[in-house]
Amino acid sequence: MRDHHTGFDPFDEPAPGDVRFRIQGGRVTGVEHVVGCRAIATGLPANATFIVGAGTVTETLTSGATTATLTWTADPHDATLYHLTHEIRTFDTTSADMPTFGFMLRGGTVAAMTQTFGATGGTHTVDVARLVASAFTVDGNTVTETTIRGNTLVTLMFTTTDGTTYKLATETLCVVPAGPAATVLDVEPYERMRFTFSGNTVTQAQAVKMDGSTIAVPPHAGVTYTRPAAGYVVETIKRGTDTFYEVFRDGRGDGIYTAVAHGTGTKVDLAGLQAQITAQIDLLL
Repeated sequence: MRDHHTGFDPFDEPAPGDVRFRIQGGRVTGVEHVVGCRAIATGLPANATFIVGAGTVTETLTSGATTATLTWTADPHDATLYHLTHEIRTFDTTSADMPTFGFMLRGGTVAAMTQTFGATGGTHTVDVARLVASAFTVDGNTVTETTIRGNTLVTLMFTTTDGTTYKLATETLCVVPAGPAATVLDVEPYERMRFTFSGNTVTQAQAVKMDGSTIAVPPHAGVTYTRPAAGYVVETIKRGTDTFYEVFRDGRGDGIYTAVAHGTGTKVDLAGLQAQITAQIDLLL
């Protein structure tokens, strides 16, 4: 989820994460959407085309001048099950219905951002300083925002023709594959902590609020913290007979740790989690 929405979506709903395709003669002839343990058969969208590759299916949806290209990748353990691994949406920047954006640049970086909705003319100001796990880059007439949510890296590209008014040109979603890891990347960008250490022992924990200020977390008999590696802290919570864990990562070395994974029990596959956190993702944490 983004902190500011595009305000325009040519598709009724985002695509689900898992499907089963019926493929005959190299063509997709049917699809089932997988919800939990159920597979729900649905008709092929009238505005969709499919290309079947080796272990992948590429689906293209068209609505007017807007397109979405989805890449589905076969599960390594079930060749009939496909996971959505990549999606790119291209928008019609000439449409009057598209919201417009304004960026205040200072020293080549984005200092402030506004969004104006075409139909109503209403303006929304985005507090860039509070957009955590996000980064902006400026290149000529293009501003790119990159953010991480859950296990999905989102890239928004805004373009301008007059140097002042920007529109969203493309939105790219890239799902980080878990591979064989037992601990899966699941970034909670607004769950942030600061820790004080004595060696590898956590002596104090503080919750970080949206404005960067902190609140001390009082000690609790059922909560422990460990530092299994530099830049990582594991919080273990015991409630009765149940045990849970949460992993925090300081990717930029600024002392702020962001929640990047969680699970039940006490065993964390740290090596598997580290393999999912690329250098690009680290710069957002």
